[in-house]
Parts: sequence; structure tokens; C-alpha cells
Amino acid sequence: MRLFLICLAFSLTGTLFAETTRPEILDRIRDYDMRHSDLLVKIVRDAETLRYAKVRALEKMSVIYRQSKADGEIVAPRYLDGLNFGLVNKSPDVREAACTAAIVFNESAIAPKLVVNLANTLKEELNPAVIYACAHTLATYTKHAEIIVPALLSRVDRYLNDFQNSSADEKALREVCLALKGMHARKAFIPLLKVLQSRYDEDVKSAAQEAIQAIKIQ
Repeated sequence: MRLFLICLAFSLTGTLFAETTRPEILDRIRDYDMRHSDLLVKIVRDAETLRYAKVRALEKMSVIYRQSKADGEIVAPRYLDGLNFGLVNKSPDVREAACTAAIVFNESAIAPKLVVNLANTLKEELNPAVIYACAHTLATYTKHAEIIVPALLSRVDRYLNDFQNSSADEKALREVCLALKGMHARKAFIPLLKVLQSRYDEDVKSAAQEAIQAIKIQ
């Protein structure tokens, strides 16, 4: 009997967690309600939670932190754990959501740790949508250029050495060039010049030219 009750308790807990991870349930979590922070992180960490629930949880973390203003720093360390798990998730949709969610933490106390993982993601990522989201977010972490610039240049180098003839990859490379524009890094000059001489389309080359001009202004 005791064993039956224990199994029943675990079953009910699992059912409750499964119900909570449904997107419509996540939508009921108010944008300023930090009481659910641990649950959101758990959803991202849990290996069996569905992809779309993880994406919604990451989106909700970003919204709650932004809406909570100064109070958001209370839960930021917990969100760091969730974001880091999102960045290494096997689903590119989840990795993209984690990159996008990280943008609101660029001035947070967790920024120095988070930017390292974002930079590593940018260097290792293969999916162009994730590369785009990561570069777009890193462009806002201008206080950490010493970490970001090598990652951006590594990405440029990979695109130059392995030409990708797809609109998604060209969009990603363009965003990488625009991120370099905001860093004003002189070491980016030659790689950006190579982009101008490459086979990539004019939108990409225009972004590279803008980044070069930003370097010259300094």
C-alpha cells in the first residue's frame, strides 16, 4: 500500500509538471510574477519537456526580467542557469530562443558570465538562424568587446573559408558584420575587407562596409 501511494505521488507530480509546461498554461504566468522563476528554469532544464514549452519558458524569462526592472536582478542568477541550458539544447529553436532572451540581460550582473557562453555558441553554432540571433544579441554587449570580437571574427573566418550560398547564412553573416560595426575593433578591418572581396551578396558587403567605416571613425 505504501509503495502504491509513493508511486501515485510521483505520478501526480509528473502530471502537474506536464500540465504546467503546456504553452497556454505558461501564458497565464504574469509578466511581472517572479514566483515562477524556478519553474521556468526547470522547464528548460528538463530533458523530456517539449521544445515549444522550452521556447515559451525562455521568452517568459526575458519578459519577466524586463518588466520587473531592478527586482529582476533577484532572479537573474536563476535565469542564467536556464539560459545556459537553452544555449546547448539539441533543438536549434531552443538555442535561438535562448540567444534572443539573453538580450535583456546585457546590463545585468550575470552579463559577464552569460556573454562567455553566448560567444562560445556563436563560434560553434551551425544553424544560421541561431548564428543570427546570437550575433544580434552580442551586438548589445558592447562592454565585453574583448570576449565578443574574437567570436565574431571566428564566425567571419568560417564563412569566408566555407562559402554558404543560402539566404539564411547571408542574413547571419550580415548580422555578424553589423555586430562588428558596434565594436569598433581595428583587428576586424582585414576580415571585413575580405568580405567585400567575397562572393557574398551586396547586403552582406554593405554591412561589412559600414563596419569598416565605423573603424575608420575611431
